[in-house]
Amino acid sequence: MIKFFQKLKAKKGFTLVELIVVIAIIGVLAAILVPTMLGYVTSSRVTSVNSTAASIKNNIDTFLTNADTAGYGMLKGVNNNDVLSITVTGGTWTVNMTNTGAFRNGNGMTWATGGTGAAAATKVGVTNPASLLAIELADLFPEVDTASLIAYVEGGKTLAVAYTADTSTALTQGTDCPNITNGAAGVGGGWTQNAAGAVVFAWDNSTAGVSSSGLIVGTAPIVALG
Repeated sequence: MIKFFQKLKAKKGFTLVELIVVIAIIGVLAAILVPTMLGYVTSSRVTSVNSTAASIKNNIDTFLTNADTAGYGMLKGVNNNDVLSITVTGGTWTVNMTNTGAFRNGNGMTWATGGTGAAAATKVGVTNPASLLAIELADLFPEVDTASLIAYVEGGKTLAVAYTADTSTALTQGTDCPNITNGAAGVGGGWTQNAAGAVVFAWDNSTAGVSSSGLIVGTAPIVALG
């Protein structure tokens, strides 16, 4: 028993200097790893919204093709274009448009500047194609509860989409997402270019997909940093 207590007495703990060195090493590792991990999280979120933007772009394309077949699609030509501002609040999609003159009316359908629709909403009796688009998007993306996006459409095709799930407030071009200008022949179709031919970015110039207002915004086609 005496030898046991003698052994315990002989054991020593860490000195203060050793503890300070260990803490310093942990601090250095944290300073290196934490920003890296945060970068991976941001990159993952950007990848996710880019994927959603691409899916929405494809589905708006399909809608416009079907609308054309049904007799109320877009008129052809680069002069027939519009920027759709679409918001989602509580799962209800609202499609706002400004240039109804770029679309044909027919088959009992008349385009209006705004249309609203929720998932599982009935299409019976709906005569505004913007509402039909809202209903279809709500059905196709039931997991989207809050979102905002801009879609540039021209001549019956969707050329560019910017999408975020961070807010239901309408995106501001040039701040929240790259500029999309009517009739622009920019990179990827619709993205504005400056005099030097470079894409005008809304990003913070350090991370593609992060707007200057801090939103995670996906684009289709994907807009990278210059």
